[in-house]
Order: sequence, then C-alpha cells, then structure tokens
Amino acid sequence: MNVIVPLNLICDAIEAADSEWRQYLDIEKMEVVCLPENPFMGEYDEEDQELAELIEEGWNIRFFALPSQFDIHEYSIMEDFVWELPQGPVQDSLENAIRGKGAFRRFKDGIRRFGIEQQWYDFEETRYRSLAIEWCEENGFGYREDE
Repeated sequence: MNVIVPLNLICDAIEAADSEWRQYLDIEKMEVVCLPENPFMGEYDEEDQELAELIEEGWNIRFFALPSQFDIHEYSIMEDFVWELPQGPVQDSLENAIRGKGAFRRFKDGIRRFGIEQQWYDFEETRYRSLAIEWCEENGFGYREDE
C-alpha cells in the first residue's frame, strides 16, 4: 500500500483523543472519523451504526484505528517532561505535583507558576509527532509534513 498521510491530521487526532470517542483514519477520504466508545444503551444511533458497519467492512483496508487516549499515555509524557528538566526546585516541585489524584491539574498549575507552559506544549507536540510517525510506520503508511 502506497498511502501518504498528512502528519498533522494524525497529530491533531492524537491531541484530541479521549475516553469517549474512538477515532479512525479513513484513507479513502483522508479524514478522521469518530464513533462513541460506549454507545448509548449499547446501541449506536442510525448514523453511527452506518459508520460502524462501514468501518467493520473496511477494517485495515480503508479504516485504521488511531491511537486511543490509553495508547498515548499522557501521564508518561508529563513524567518524561519533568525528568528532562534541569535538577532543582522546578523539577522537584513538578515531580511532587504529578503524584497522586489531581496530578494533571497540579502539573498544569505548576508549569504556569514556573512560566514554562510553552516549553511543555513544545515538548508535548514533539511527542505527539513522534507517536504519529510511529503509527504511520506501524500501518505501512508514508507521511508528509504539510496540511
């Protein structure tokens, strides 16, 4: 298969991943489509049912599952960011912030307090890009940087 995927399309899907929707790349239309992870009362509405059937028919031919929130490991990305910071009070504070319940909120508060939000967003974007490239390679797709 000689499919070239716009890398930004995959990066955007990775950034948008959550526990309520499952995302798929439709290589025919070169767009991301979504289905509810847990349909209401175990059933899709009519439109989602049609899409679910289309995905099932074209599984790994036309439709390819994109990384889920659980594949992305946002917590691990936060940990890696903290460990790459220079040793000292900022790293120590953020390392404590990401422990236990409320870690994401405390982490976001900490990067704002220390003025390193942009550094975090750049790190996160680089990690998402790496995940997108890895996904393309695992599925046998080429990729391009534009779009």
